[in-house]
Amino acid sequence: MNILLIAINAKYIHSSLAAYSLYAYLGEDEKKHVQINEFTVNQSEELITSEIFRAKPDVLAFSCYIWNIDLVLSLAETFKKIMPHVPIIVGGPEVSYEFSSELVDVVVSGEGETQFRQLVRGYIALGDKTSELCNTELAPPLDQIPFPYENRFSSLANRIIYYETSRGCVNSCGFCLSSATKGVRFLSLPRVYSDLDKFLTAKVKQVKFVDRTFNASKHHATAIWEYLINNDNGITNFHFEIAGERLDSQILNLLKKARKGLFQFEIGVQSTNPQTLETIHRTTDTEKLFENVRSIMEFGNIHLHLDLIVGLPHENYESFKRSFNDVFALRPHKLQVGFLKLLKGSKLREDAHKYGIEYKKNAPYSILKNDFIDFGQINHIKKIEHMVETFYTAAFRSTVKFMLLRFPSPFDFFDKLAMFWEENELHMVSHKKAAMYLHLYEFSKSYLKEELHIICELLKFDMLLQENVRTFPSFIAAYYQPDNRQITRTTGVHVFNYNIYEWLENDVPLIQKQTKVEFDYSRAIDDGRLR
Repeated sequence: MNILLIAINAKYIHSSLAAYSLYAYLGEDEKKHVQINEFTVNQSEELITSEIFRAKPDVLAFSCYIWNIDLVLSLAETFKKIMPHVPIIVGGPEVSYEFSSELVDVVVSGEGETQFRQLVRGYIALGDKTSELCNTELAPPLDQIPFPYENRFSSLANRIIYYETSRGCVNSCGFCLSSATKGVRFLSLPRVYSDLDKFLTAKVKQVKFVDRTFNASKHHATAIWEYLINNDNGITNFHFEIAGERLDSQILNLLKKARKGLFQFEIGVQSTNPQTLETIHRTTDTEKLFENVRSIMEFGNIHLHLDLIVGLPHENYESFKRSFNDVFALRPHKLQVGFLKLLKGSKLREDAHKYGIEYKKNAPYSILKNDFIDFGQINHIKKIEHMVETFYTAAFRSTVKFMLLRFPSPFDFFDKLAMFWEENELHMVSHKKAAMYLHLYEFSKSYLKEELHIICELLKFDMLLQENVRTFPSFIAAYYQPDNRQITRTTGVHVFNYNIYEWLENDVPLIQKQTKVEFDYSRAIDDGRLR
């Protein structure tokens, strides 16, 4: 019996925790009949079809999510035509609610380890006569699921490895599947420590925890963070989704000790509108959350992502603008602006009619409009989001910092940049990074013409921070004569007419002051390239 367990990831750099966990829970004899095949949505359907066919499967099992469900069903349709005798199993969050299809033979609803193992045993014993509809009542204790990556690190080199220490969530946010489940189950700490040792020994690049609220239990989270700080290998980065308001002084004092780059936190603020938060059942002390974020940013050792969602009830355009400015004022390393998706099984999907929510019928079920914000406004915010994603990065650090100070609010700056982008039809083509500096220069000619001389120096500084530039674009070279620079393969010394380095690093006033800056290209930017 040859059972193919197929994961179709959103990107090559991702890995499939679900597939590895299902496989790990099988018995040794059962594993001989199962193999994992990973693909990405960016690969052609023709290629994926060919590779699956080449494997000569007796059973196909697909792990289903919003990013791959349409492709999975298309593949299922194809294999029902070319290999009609092959049963098709589907499982995962995308088929656990409101799902039915004549293209599939078995639906695994909810957690799948026990159910998949039963199916594998059935197919081995009975061939294609197994036709069981699975349910959510058979979830095993987490400690009974073996470590999912045993002997797999070499095949996952340079990819993000996903890991969980809990299932369930303490919150019941209306936009999330956590609103359809109750309670939280945890891996025991000894088991977690054992798993973490394997990651640390293998020196994997990044481990991304998928716990919905990692610090749902203070004891559980604190113990793991302390263990990682004490056993840091100096290489591995650990990413956590946390509730920022749940941090207290004891935890903050612990986190302050972490190596720079050891931890990465993602915090879902979603909105700062109290009525919106109440409506989606998100109990957040926003003031406490912001206070803790400011503390973490002051530590300077933890990379911080903050999230907002466009399209929530009672969040109109002006309200979202306030939420954006409130969160941006914290200056997180990354501000992620997402757009509401009406997930199957979520409370907001069930209550969509109450708020006039219209959304796409196909995955990922993106919002089109609601009673508070129309399609045109959502569409424009998408363009603003693209500007944030493009320019609120290290590549334009000093230039964007300067520009932000010249507009009434951060939202107004990115709004004007989005309008400039569209007016010049820059959204119609893709751009190399080098071209982005030119586009910022052209934008400045329209909105900051009197300060072009400063902006050119800032653009020059940002370019040098990224790479050892030897020949500058004409729009920079036209402003300045050669600056007595001294360039080697690993260093570059350049003279600036403003104290950009001091202004950027120490937040002193930006003044006209000739300053020599050395860029050390033997170091990464985050390690301190400037001197």
